[in-house]
Amino acid sequence: MTDNILEQQIQYYCARANEYDEWFYRKGRYDRGAQNNQRWFNEVAVIKNTLHQIGVVNDILECKDSGLILWK
Repeated sequence: MTDNILEQQIQYYCARANEYDEWFYRKGRYDRGAQNNQRWFNEVAVIKNTLHQIGVVNDILECKDSGLILWK
């Protein structure tokens, strides 16, 4: 991958970071009401707990459209 393409990707995702955060945290136009939002956060918790139980691995799991740095 050339440096120019990589830089374009970085700029693109940085420009959309707030939108991804709104989607992940169910804010604004992504708010689906208390019950649906809670179901979403419960499902996210299951994924996070599973990843923490797996621990450090030599390969990377990419969760597409998950926002930026949300899986800590």
